[in-house]
Amino acid sequence: MHEKGSYPVSNVVTVAPPRKIPAEIMKLLGSPALWHGESRDQYDAMLLGMARSVGARDIVDWVSVNDVTYHVWDGRRLQTIKAALILAKQIEVIEGLLKSTYDLGAPEKPAIYYISGVKDDARRWATDSEFGREIDDRLAARGHDSASILARAYSLCATELQALDKAIADRELRRMASLREIDRRDEFLARRLEQASQEIIDGEFSEAAE
Repeated sequence: MHEKGSYPVSNVVTVAPPRKIPAEIMKLLGSPALWHGESRDQYDAMLLGMARSVGARDIVDWVSVNDVTYHVWDGRRLQTIKAALILAKQIEVIEGLLKSTYDLGAPEKPAIYYISGVKDDARRWATDSEFGREIDDRLAARGHDSASILARAYSLCATELQALDKAIADRELRRMASLREIDRRDEFLARRLEQASQEIIDGEFSEAAE
């Protein structure tokens, strides 16, 4: 494949980009293999944005774009799972710390708090930024700063994180293999797809579906 950013401007496709996925293309591509809770609209927005970026012209181009789009989507879902996993373990660590340590000089909490209340506080830590800072400050005063909490959380799921990293690397290999196959047919399309998909991975891509 080619180096990112080395694509000649003179070869830019002049075909007007589609404003939506054509109905006949939707029918031929079929439904993507989404997991429960994933948004078909978001997938289609990514697919359309990629197609607009590379100037998809016909069904062959759309199939190529869809193939690469799905590899990117699959990699991003695994990154989301990875972030959710480490967050779940941070919540678990914080719950344990709230159960096992006390605020010296603070009003004594009822016993029920240490049974169910700490669980609620740990979950709220993850969703309420202001409350989360209060918990962070309380735990830091007891010698448990954010770095040590993250380290404990990582240790609880290190094996799972390594497996996810391997799976993410595998998705990247699949993306690159698809691009090599496309390159054999259409070098320029492969170059554009490589750049557009890499921008999504890097978080720089804006889906042009409006």
